[in-house]
Amino acid sequence: MSEGISLDWLPVNWEDPEGGIVRLLPFSPLVDFSESFGEWHGLALMASSEDPLLWNDQFKEEQESPNLVRDAMIALMGHSGRMVKEMAFLERESIGKFPDPIPFSSFQLAKKTDKPIWFLEPDMDDENWVELTLEGVNQRTTIWNLVRSIGSGRKMMKIARKIAQETSPHSDDLQIHIAASLSAAWWVVESNHLTEDLHTRTNQRIASRIRGSLRSLSMHHNEQIDDEESAVLLVPVPLVRLQGVLAALANHPDAEDMKQEEE
Repeated sequence: MSEGISLDWLPVNWEDPEGGIVRLLPFSPLVDFSESFGEWHGLALMASSEDPLLWNDQFKEEQESPNLVRDAMIALMGHSGRMVKEMAFLERESIGKFPDPIPFSSFQLAKKTDKPIWFLEPDMDDENWVELTLEGVNQRTTIWNLVRSIGSGRKMMKIARKIAQETSPHSDDLQIHIAASLSAAWWVVESNHLTEDLHTRTNQRIASRIRGSLRSLSMHHNEQIDDEESAVLLVPVPLVRLQGVLAALANHPDAEDMKQEEE
C-alpha cells in the first residue's frame, strides 16, 4: 500500500469537460503547511456538514488550554494516538495541530469572504454512504484482519520511515516531510484492510460530489465571474488520497446534485 505514494504539495488543476476547474490542494492532516493556491470561487471539503462543529469546539478548547485536544488524542492510543504522539516529538507549533489546519482555515476563509461551501462526505442519513461505511467496518473487523493488526503500531512506524526515505522532501523543512510521512503511514495502516473495490467506490462517490459542487458553482455564480474566466472550485485533499481522487475524476462520474452549506 505504501508504493506509489507521493508527498508532492503542489496544487493540481483538473478541468471538467462540462466547464470549470477543480483545484486539488494536497495537504497533510494536522500540519499547518500548504502551497499557494491562487484565486478560487468556491470550496469543497472532504468532510461532512457536521465537522465544522467539531472544528469550532476544538478551536475553543485549544484557545482555553493549548494542546488539550492533542494530548487527549494521544491518550486514546491506537494508530491515531501514535501518529499524534510522534508528531508531538517534532516539537513544532505547525505540526500536530487541532483543529486540522488546512480544512479549518480554508473553511474560515470561505466564510469570511462569502464564498460558497460544499461538503464531499455525505451525512449519515445517506443510505448509500452508510452502506459503504458499514462495509468498511466489516472488512476491518474480520478475524484475519484483527490478527494482522497485532503489532500494527510498529508496522506504522516502519511504513513511515520507508515513505520518508523513498519520497523527495518538498522543501528543506525535513520536519514537515517527516510529519507528512507519519500521516501517510497512518492512512496506509488504517485503510490496508479495505478492498480495492471499496476504495474505488468511495473515491467515485467523492468525485461525483466534486463534479456536482463545481456544476453548482458554475450555475449559480457565473454573474460574479468574468466571461473569459472559469469557475475554480478549491478542494483540499490529503496528500495520500490525491491520486485516488484524480483517478476517480478521470472516469468522469455523473455529477451529483449538491446543496451548498447554509448559514
